[in-house]
Amino acid sequence: MRAIFFQSAALAVLTASVAGAASPASIEAEIRRREAQKKAAQSLQPENPADVIVPHQEKAREVAEIVYNTWRLSMIRGNEQAWRASTCRSRQMKVRNLIISQRGQFPRDFFKETQEAPNIDNFVYVGSLLGCKGTTMACTYVGKLQLGDGKPRENAYVLELVLEQGKWKLDQTRFFDLSQLPEVRKRLYSGDLTVLKEQDGFLPYAQIPAVPLACQAPQLIGKVFVDCPGRNIEMTINGVSVHEFDDERRADVISGGLKRGQNTITYKITDRKGLKRPGMAIGLFVAPETPGNSGICVFDHILDEQDTATGGSFTFYISNEHIASMNPKFQGQQPAPYHAVPLKEKNKK
Repeated sequence: MRAIFFQSAALAVLTASVAGAASPASIEAEIRRREAQKKAAQSLQPENPADVIVPHQEKAREVAEIVYNTWRLSMIRGNEQAWRASTCRSRQMKVRNLIISQRGQFPRDFFKETQEAPNIDNFVYVGSLLGCKGTTMACTYVGKLQLGDGKPRENAYVLELVLEQGKWKLDQTRFFDLSQLPEVRKRLYSGDLTVLKEQDGFLPYAQIPAVPLACQAPQLIGKVFVDCPGRNIEMTINGVSVHEFDDERRADVISGGLKRGQNTITYKITDRKGLKRPGMAIGLFVAPETPGNSGICVFDHILDEQDTATGGSFTFYISNEHIASMNPKFQGQQPAPYHAVPLKEKNKK
């Protein structure tokens, strides 16, 4: 598993687009702010899908489509003011940090590179659900969606909205391929709202998304790769870059990047009930910025299916030798990444 994981991870780094770190005081303040936000959000968090509210469908649809169409046209026209007016604050900061962390300029590069979002008029409305005591909303549509150069495929298209200061704002859109889910597809087209409560992807947020700390331009562009079947992982890198991975394989840009010298990572691994938990892997990479160079792994955590590690806090270092070894002409021995796992083997020493 290790070879397969890191081979594909390194390839993803090579094809990634190509910008530090917060002060200790600001990191501490951000941690306190997040803890307070989490406590406040927990009081609003539904205990189960049965607590989700079914609103007046036509009113919910009207609100969602006004917000979505404003958001969509703002990106087509490159209208920053309209985009900010229709996009929730947490998403604005996430987009800003993503671009800054790859040495881009915000908002210029966002509007320059954004692809046109689907026209909602081409979809069939299924229904809407409210969560978090009416402050989050998920609106589901179904229809054919073309991704890239492929053929149009039957998809569910979900709008996730957040209520901010009395106004609905879009956070993100999700799509789910229905080609292997004929019964779900049938129920969606029939307007069966109960199916929306049965699938996590159709539910509204259980809490308002936290607004991330604004990152600085990075010393080194970094990426985190996680393959965590059957597990949920909450992670923070250098006290700034916050990530959550849930039973999936995904690569994220590290907000604020990595640094020469000391870096930190903290994460919590939780098993997903009812799911198999084969081996998993976490890897942090420095991405190449010079043509011809390759990415290098500077931290890894590999678990097999028997391992019961629940995460931890680690400090690792990136040396000048790490950076030099990214050049194919490097003659020395490539430095090994910091090995956090398997923890059980470390405990035996």
